Amino acid sequence: MFDFHLHPARLPHPEKLIGAFKAADYCFVAIACEPWEWEAVSTMDTNNKAFGIHPMVAMQVSEDDFKKLEGYLRSDPSASVGECGLDKRYPGYGENGMQEAVFMRQVELARDLRRNLQIHCVGDYGRIVALLKAAKFPDAAGLSGSAKFSEVARLSGSANSVPRPVFHRFGGDAGIVRAALPMGAIFSLHADSFKKKSTLAAIPLIPEQNVRFETDADETTFATKEATFASDARSASNGDVPAEYSVEQVIQSLKERWLATKSLWDHLKV
Repeated sequence: MFDFHLHPARLPHPEKLIGAFKAADYCFVAIACEPWEWEAVSTMDTNNKAFGIHPMVAMQVSEDDFKKLEGYLRSDPSASVGECGLDKRYPGYGENGMQEAVFMRQVELARDLRRNLQIHCVGDYGRIVALLKAAKFPDAAGLSGSAKFSEVARLSGSANSVPRPVFHRFGGDAGIVRAALPMGAIFSLHADSFKKKSTLAAIPLIPEQNVRFETDADETTFATKEATFASDARSASNGDVPAEYSVEQVIQSLKERWLATKSLWDHLKV
């Protein structure tokens, strides 16, 4: 069980959870997408981390924040960049807007440091793909943008050495899948990925080796008692995390969510 997108610093009892995750054999990518999260995640005892700037705070970041971000990434050679991207719900969205500028700086960081890129998109997936191509990400083997990822990986000696775009909580259509697969894209599926008709039609086009599953759990996941188990709490507006949730409850809820998403994938393949 590998949760490909999780926000542990935003969950109840984050310090206790890390050890409990190991005991429960629950693997995950620890996402830190705001400056306040970077320090918390950097000290966690896990090998899979990501540091980035979410579009919801793109208008608030400073040059000093970018320097700190690069510092965290350089101090952890295995860390990914992100989550980062574009989101029409927040200020700065639009072509040549602040969200795009902040995203592009992180794409360039991922390209130059040869790191995977955790991408957030609520809006124009086509624009995301165009920006990746403009930045020549990934370009690990120095090949043209039209080169197939498998060929890039073969020439570079290892697929693991080639940075890859990760479409977190994927919600794009078939055209995006076709455009992103030559980049070696990973499509991280959430329960929401199966709710949109165009995405549901696109998912069968994704090779199994390019699919991951995620909960995207954060403070909203545990904002209400009713939202804790077997339901999607993304609509919860209260960001306060009740102290009453035990470590065991949190882990059980995450496992249920992850397995429910994988079950949707399994059903779609039949």
